[in-house]
Amino acid sequence: MAEYSGAAGLNFFEEDRLVRGIVAARLPAADRDAALKRLSELGALCGGELNRLVEAAHKDGRWPELKRYDRWGNRIDEVVYCAEQKEARRLSLLAGPLPPTPLLERMTKAYLLNQNGEGGVTCPLAMTDGLVQLLESHGTPEQRKRWLGLLHDPNTSTPLTGGQFVTEKQGGSNVSENEASAVPSGDGTWRLTGLKWFCSNPGELWVTTAKPVGSTAVALFLVPRRLPGGGLNECHILRLKDLTGTRGKATAEVEYRGAYAELIGRPSRGLAILLSTVLKVSRLHVAGAALGMIRRSWVEAGLYARSRVVTGRTAAEIPAVRASLTVLEDLLLPATLAFFEELDLLEKENSAADVLVPLLKIGVSQAATMAVREARLVLAGNATLRDFSILPRLSEDAIIQEIWEGTHPILAGHALKALRRPASGQAFSRLLDQAGNRGPAPARAVLADLRKKLDARVAALRAAPTEEPEDAVALCLLAYRTLGTALLLREAGGPLDAEGSLSRAAARLA
Repeated sequence: MAEYSGAAGLNFFEEDRLVRGIVAARLPAADRDAALKRLSELGALCGGELNRLVEAAHKDGRWPELKRYDRWGNRIDEVVYCAEQKEARRLSLLAGPLPPTPLLERMTKAYLLNQNGEGGVTCPLAMTDGLVQLLESHGTPEQRKRWLGLLHDPNTSTPLTGGQFVTEKQGGSNVSENEASAVPSGDGTWRLTGLKWFCSNPGELWVTTAKPVGSTAVALFLVPRRLPGGGLNECHILRLKDLTGTRGKATAEVEYRGAYAELIGRPSRGLAILLSTVLKVSRLHVAGAALGMIRRSWVEAGLYARSRVVTGRTAAEIPAVRASLTVLEDLLLPATLAFFEELDLLEKENSAADVLVPLLKIGVSQAATMAVREARLVLAGNATLRDFSILPRLSEDAIIQEIWEGTHPILAGHALKALRRPASGQAFSRLLDQAGNRGPAPARAVLADLRKKLDARVAALRAAPTEEPEDAVALCLLAYRTLGTALLLREAGGPLDAEGSLSRAAARLA
C-alpha cells in the first residue's frame, strides 16, 4: 500500500468536474475567468500546502492551549495555537473567502477548504463571515470602520478571528432562555454579566447575546477581547472544551464580569437579527462543510479501492466495494446539486431559500456522517488508523456538523415553519415542479411518488399550524430526498453531466 497517498497533491477544484461546471455556468461573465483562476489556485492549495498544514496541526500535542496568565501573574486569557494552525488560517484568509467576495465564489471556497475537514479553519471562517455580514447589515458606520479591518486582517495573531458566543448551558439552542444580562453604561456602550457555555473561536472580536436588565428580549452585542484603550476586557476564559472533533480550533467557556460591549441593532430585535444573519450564515457554512466532507470521503474511498490489490484484483473490482462507492456517489451528487441550488436561490432572493437553509443543514450534514462511515468501511482496518488517512478525523468533524448551529429537531422546526408559510412553501413547491419534469420515465415515477407523499404531509402540516409533528425530522428528510431527486433528474443528460454520472444516478433511482 506504499503507493496510496490519498488526495494529497490533487487540485480539489480541477478534479471536481461537476462543481466546476456548476460554478462556471453561474459566475458573472465579466469575472468568470478570473474567478475560476482563483478557485483553481485555492484547489491546488487545499490539496497541497493546506492539506499538509492541517495534518501537522492535528498531531497530538499541537492542539490549542489556554494561557491564562503571563509570567508576572497578569491575566492575559489567550488561546495559543501552533504555527501550522495559524499559517493555515492566514493562507485561507488570503484566498478571499469573506465578503465582499460574492456568495457563489466564497461558498465554493468554503466547500474546497472543508475537504480538509474543519481543520481549525472553517469554523472560524464561518464565524468571521457571519460577523462581517452582521456588521455590514446592522453595524453603525463607526463599528464598520473600527472592526471590519480587523476581521479581514491575515496578519493578526490568529487570523479568522471572529467568534460567536451565544449558547448558555440552561438554554442550549433555545437562545430565548439566555440569562446573561446587559446594563447600559451611560456612554452608549454596555456592560455584560453572565456565563457563556459554548464559545466558538475565542479570538479578538465576537458576537454575543444578553438581556437588558428589566427586559425579556434578547439583544445582540459586539464584544472585543481588548478594550478601546488596549486593556483586557472582562471576558474571563474559564477553560477550553475537550471536544471530540473540530479540535484544531478552540471552543471555550467564558464568563462576563462587567464586560465592555457594543449594541448591534435595536435591543428588542436581537434574536431576529441573530437568526437572519449570523445563524443563517453559519447554517449555510455547515451545509458547505458537510458537502466538502462527503466529497473527500468519496475521493479517498475511490483512490484506496483502485490502489488496494486483494487476491490478484483491485478492491474496486470487488462487487461489494463497487456498491459502497456507488452509495457514496449517490450521497454526493444530490447534495452537491442541492447546495449550489441553495446558493443560487439566495443570490436571487428567492424565498424557497428560507426552506433550503434549515433543510440542507439537516440533510447534507446527515449525509456527511453516512458518507464518512461508508468510506471507512472501504478502507477496512486501515480506516481505524489516525495516521493512515483523513477519515477518522472527518468522522469526528462530521457528527459535530450535525449538532452545531442547532440539532436536527431545532432545524426541523425552522424548515417546517418555512414550508407552512405561503410565500416560501409555494416557492419550494415551484422549485420541485420546475426541476422534476425531465429524466427517464421510471425515475420520474419515483419522484412523483415522493411528491405525493410530501405534498400530503405538507398539507396536513398547514392544516394544523400550531402543532409540531413528532416525525418532524423524518418529514424534512423526505423533503430533502425529494429535492435531491428532482434536481438530479433536471440535470441528468444536460451540460453538467459530461461524465454521465448524473444519468447513471438517475437510472439507479428506479
